[in-house]
Formats: sequence, C-alpha cells, structure tokens
Amino acid sequence: MKTSLNRQDYRQYEFSRKEWLFVISQATFLVMFFAWFFYRHLFGAILLSPLGILWVKYVRRRKAEARRTQLTEQFKECILSTSASLQAGYAVENAFLESREDMRNLYGERSAIYEELEVIRRGLVINLSLEELLLDFGERSGCEEILQFAQLFSIAKRGGGNLSEMIRTSANLISQRFEARQEVRTMLAGRKMEQTVMRIMPFGITFYVSLSYPGYFEPLYQDLSGAAVMTLCLALYLASVFLGERIFDSIWHQMEGKGKRERLAAMARTGILGRAAQVGERVYLLMRKAGRGFPGEEKLRKHLEVIYPEENREGLLQKYYGGKLGFSALILVLGGFFSFCLWLRGGVPGQEHLGGTILGLTAGAAVGTFFLTDKDLGDQVKKRRDLLRLRYPDLVHELALYLVAGMTIRAAFGRLGKKNDLAAYACREMQSGQSELTAYEHFGKRAGVREYVKLSTLLSQNLKKGSSTLLARMEEEAVSSEEGRIQSGKRLGEEAQTKLLIPMVMLLAAVMLMIMVPAFSMMGA
Repeated sequence: MKTSLNRQDYRQYEFSRKEWLFVISQATFLVMFFAWFFYRHLFGAILLSPLGILWVKYVRRRKAEARRTQLTEQFKECILSTSASLQAGYAVENAFLESREDMRNLYGERSAIYEELEVIRRGLVINLSLEELLLDFGERSGCEEILQFAQLFSIAKRGGGNLSEMIRTSANLISQRFEARQEVRTMLAGRKMEQTVMRIMPFGITFYVSLSYPGYFEPLYQDLSGAAVMTLCLALYLASVFLGERIFDSIWHQMEGKGKRERLAAMARTGILGRAAQVGERVYLLMRKAGRGFPGEEKLRKHLEVIYPEENREGLLQKYYGGKLGFSALILVLGGFFSFCLWLRGGVPGQEHLGGTILGLTAGAAVGTFFLTDKDLGDQVKKRRDLLRLRYPDLVHELALYLVAGMTIRAAFGRLGKKNDLAAYACREMQSGQSELTAYEHFGKRAGVREYVKLSTLLSQNLKKGSSTLLARMEEEAVSSEEGRIQSGKRLGEEAQTKLLIPMVMLLAAVMLMIMVPAFSMMGA
C-alpha cells in the first residue's frame, strides 16, 4: 500500500499538541493531589509519579476505544449509503465514492469516515483495487465489523456473489449488532457512574471531617507509622479502582465473546508437576489395562469434550486423570517425607503424634484434591457454555454474511473454523470422510447449548430438503440472537453489581482506617 495515501492507524491513538497539554495537566494534578492528600510531602509526588504515566495510558486507551466505536457507527451509515447507490445502478467503486457526499453532510469533512473515503478515492486514482483498499482499511481500523466486511467484499467480488445484497445485509446486521452493544453500554453506564461516585466519596468524607474537626488527621502525617497507614489506604484505594475497571472490562469482553479460555492444569508438562502428571498417566493406563476405572468417567469425558472439543478425545481422560493422580500423589509424598523426618528426629517433645497428624492431614488433602477437581471441571463447563452463548450472535452473523457472499455452508464453516473451535472440529470431521449432515449434528450436540442445537438443525434441514429460505431464516436467527445478547448483558450487569461490592468494601476499609487510626492515637495520648 502506498504511503503517500496518508493512512491512519486506529488501533493506536496519537494525542494532538492540545490533547497532550490537557492530559499532562490532568496527570500532574492527579499526582500532586494524591501526594498532598496521602502524604502532605513533596516526596509523595516523586513516589506517585508512575500514576501519571498510567493515567496517560488509560486516557489513550479509552480515546482509542471511543474513536473505534464512532468509526464503526459511521461505517454503518457509509455502507447503507453505498447500498442505496448500488440499487440505483452505480458501479460498486462509484457507489463508494458517491457516499462521500452523504458522509460529509452527516459528519463533516474532518470525520474519520470521510477521510477514509478520501483515501479510497485517491487509491482508485492510482489504480489500486477497491478490495485492497478496503482490506487495508479493515486492518487499520481495529474494528471487527469493518475487517469482516472487507473480507466478505473480497470473497463476493472474486466469487461472483451478489454485491448489492451482501452490502445491504452487512449494513443491516452491523446495525443490529451496534444497537445491541449500545444498549449494553447504556446499561453499564449507570454502574460506572455509581463507581465514580463511590471513588469520590472517601475524599468528600475526609474533607468534611477536616472542616468539622481541624487537625483531626494530623497524626497521620507526623511520623512513619502514619505514613505506613496512609500508604495502606492508598493501596486499598488504587486496588479498588483497578478491580472495578477490570470487572467492567471483563463484562465487555464477555459480551464480545472474548472470555478467557479455561486451561486444564493437569495438562502441564513442565517441572515437577509435569513429571508427577506423567507418572499419574502411567498409573491410569495400567488401571485401564487391568480393567479398572474410576466412578463417573463417562460424565467427565463429556465435560472434557465440551471444554476441549479440538483435543484428542481418547487422550483427554488420560491427561486429566494423570494430572489428578500425579498431583494428589505429590501432596501425599511431601506429607510422608515431613512425617518421616520427624520420626527420625524422635518426634517433638510433647507432640509425639505430630508426624502422624501431618501424614493424616496430607492424606486427606490428597484425597480431597482428587475429588474436588471434578467440581472445578463442572464449573469450567458452565463457563464454557456461557461463553458459547455470548459468541453465538457473532457466529450467526458471520455465517449469514458468508452465505450472502456466495459461499457454500461447508466453505463458510471452513472460514469460521479459524476463530471457532467447534466449527474447526466440524470441518475436520468432514475432511476425515464424515458427511456434512453428521458433522452439523455433532456441531450442535458437542456445544450442548440450545442455540447451537437449533442452528445445527436448521443446517441439517437445509441439506435434507434443500430449502431456498435458508438465508432469510439465518437473518431472522441473527436478529433473535442479538436480543439474546442484550438479555445476557443485563444478566452480566446484575452479576457485576454483586462483584462491585468488593471494591466498595475496599474503599470503606480505607476510609475507616483514616478515621479510626487518629481516634485511637488521641485516646492513647
């Protein structure tokens, strides 16, 4: 891509000179205020200077996110305008150029979408293809919707798909997704406002006490013990702020279907735990050869297949039980070693049975670890299915768009398999010789989620009956799945309200420390 096109990377945010001055002023005020409030000493400003750097990074990240959200909204209007021009008979390149005027009227010449359309116009002038320009825009935008549209546009144009229908469908589905996310953002905005008020309250309370009882907090600024107390209060305050932000970020990541993938600790193959797991696997294999097993193996196998659908099914139980047996045996060996050492020394005077007690406790811990791991696996299955439900709207959106672009269902699943492990497993089944019908049925059953079963049934019926309404039904499913996303967002918001009690308690603890320590010092005096 020509550098002369003056392209902008939306994944990173660069401050203007005026913004730099403003954000540095904010960071300086923040550091000086915290240094005065917690230490009343210039040394505090030096100690807290990293807070200013963190504040600049935080502002940059939030501004980048806000700009990408704004760009997505503007792009949605752009492709709606392009779709209207295509229906009026314009060529696709001219339709994009024609939308520039609409974007200028809507957002102005300094808007991001107008500047990007100007980049496209200049690129077409120097004989760059529209597909190349759109793909470059999608990669620079940092917006999944724009990159997805660019990839679909390239597929549709090269494969002879219906460009007008693809652009119209893309615009509608992006609109639905954007509106659903905006509704979730609006719902979370109230929770964020509550957190902001709670973060201001400690300062308000201490200022009120200072005005009512001048000199009340002086003991906190006179010696090292007072500095230690204020440092603890500062740590509690910063931890509550950080935890609150993490809770909101985790909710949004879950809404985006980006929850953390659970990893089976028993599959570690490094260090002493890895060696213990290997020994445990050998014990498990010997038991299997002897015709022995463990209770509930079939249930555990199903749980493991839900969490790790892409793993070798035969090796899952071996790794799982190997890890459990190895870790439990390691606990037991360590307990036995300490008990043996105590026995060699003749025991501790007055506590001759200490070695036996330690051995009994470690044996109980080993047995408890072996069986309680199964409960943890059940929790992982629940989290996995919740994550699948949150990912479902995006999966249906992508599948519908691939079909509009002219791809077959099998080819569309091949594309989905790059990001979705369930789709990847279905593709491997088809490559190994199984029929599409069987692979789609297994796709729904393997997920164990009603929405996926419904989708697999829809695809299976299309293969059996050759329904011509598949695309329309997929679009309807995409709309209904967005409603499910909104409901999931409301549920996550309610769960967040409970989780946010933890940072609130931390703030309360900081305030109580600041108020109670001077009171006790006055009583001691």
